[in-house]
Amino acid sequence: NAEFSEQFGVAEGVAFVTGNSVGKPEGFLANTSIAHVASGDANLITANSIFALYFAPKSTYTKNLKFVMNRATMLAISILKSAVDGQYLLRRLGESPAWNILGAPVVEAKDMPNIAAGTFPVAAGDFQKAYIIVDRIAIAILRDPYTQAATNSVRFHARKRVGGQVVMPEAIYKLEIAAS
Repeated sequence: NAEFSEQFGVAEGVAFVTGNSVGKPEGFLANTSIAHVASGDANLITANSIFALYFAPKSTYTKNLKFVMNRATMLAISILKSAVDGQYLLRRLGESPAWNILGAPVVEAKDMPNIAAGTFPVAAGDFQKAYIIVDRIAIAILRDPYTQAATNSVRFHARKRVGGQVVMPEAIYKLEIAAS
């Protein structure tokens, strides 16, 4: 049961980020209604673009704002400094690995793309308001001792139905790696 849960979790993570709504949830990166901010460089993330991304959503969405990116992008942002005070943008608070940018938490999502021209490696916003997940059918496991009986094996079939969709695109912004 734990193994099935883990495998479904991996598949759901991919679908919630990049899913195309065809037999799977709609990924927030696939949604064309979500506005984007350009990084200001054709190949890199800049500190100014992180500030622009943070301030892009309306004030009502900044209270629960979270940054979403993969680990490689976290590394690239960890060396960026603010031009105002010279402080690093990506910081770790306390002893636990609670990373934040400008006071907003950073969520590591391995399914986000790496930094490359034309990609959207970072998203920021209030995902609780912007994205809805519906768990339609919980994990159902069927034990099949008959199909593989000749080899003394038991086959298991698992099923789960889940949906996801952007419901308020104005609450999320994406960072596009582009000069303008």
